[in-house]
Amino acid sequence: MRYYLRKDTLIVRGNFRAASNGAEGGLKDARTLLNVTVPRGFSENASEYLERVSARNGFLAPYFGLLTAVPITNLCIAQYDYITAFVTAAVSDRNRTINIIVTSEKPLTDAALLGAMMMVTEAKMKVILERKLPSTALSTDAVIVAAEKSGCAAEEFAGPLTEIGMRITKAVSHALTEAFVRFDNYLLTNWGVSRGWGGGANAALLKRKRPSFFIFSRYGGEHWNEWIPEGCPYHPCHKFEEQRCDFCYCPLYPCHDSEFSEEIEAPQGKIQSCMDCRFIHEPSVVEHLKANPEAGMAELKAVLKNR
Repeated sequence: MRYYLRKDTLIVRGNFRAASNGAEGGLKDARTLLNVTVPRGFSENASEYLERVSARNGFLAPYFGLLTAVPITNLCIAQYDYITAFVTAAVSDRNRTINIIVTSEKPLTDAALLGAMMMVTEAKMKVILERKLPSTALSTDAVIVAAEKSGCAAEEFAGPLTEIGMRITKAVSHALTEAFVRFDNYLLTNWGVSRGWGGGANAALLKRKRPSFFIFSRYGGEHWNEWIPEGCPYHPCHKFEEQRCDFCYCPLYPCHDSEFSEEIEAPQGKIQSCMDCRFIHEPSVVEHLKANPEAGMAELKAVLKNR
């Protein structure tokens, strides 16, 4: 799975089996998942608009797409092991718009996909109730759950007692909570009002030039960690002057390339370790990957070799 931004669009690419309750929703195989920010006063047909956006970016069917009124810079991404949640959220006095996309690196049966959608909805409603918002479902709320297809056996269940269900709940809960904070700061910055989710008018504004990325860490105790490249206390982690940190959390992981990583024993079993890898920090690789976000290892290694 790869994801990236192009103008006002979140693009998630992979080989998925997916379920959606958005435009042209249902259960199907999909290569592309979209969350598209629409202009103010938008009144076009959602399916036709998504079809144009997909075609303009060079992605043909099958795909699933969602529309949001929220600036894509308010997007919050939470990665819990093999589960990643992408959330945009806004609440005005008259309506709300909450879009949630969840991807799993583990394959899921269709039944498990539907179970995962239930977990997403349950997590969403819990966060909404905590903020004392109307708890009825609205037409502007939409969900996509997508699982990578692979040769291994698909998980049959994704309910609250499963590891997948637990990870979905925690990832969605954290991403949605943070998305509400970003929206509160958006209101305060643009309209001078606050709902208090970001700390209120007297709190320091969260200033983000890009979507916020959170990763579940077990280092020093389980917690969520937001990656912010500016002022990183670990820079330069790979100790070379030209190091670029556009991709701190490697989009190629796990590459299974013995030139850059090795398999090591960890408490949760064998994992791919990239401790000594500087590949994704090389300037030529970074620039090529930013311009060609779906480039594979062979293409990027050729770029590095010919720099």
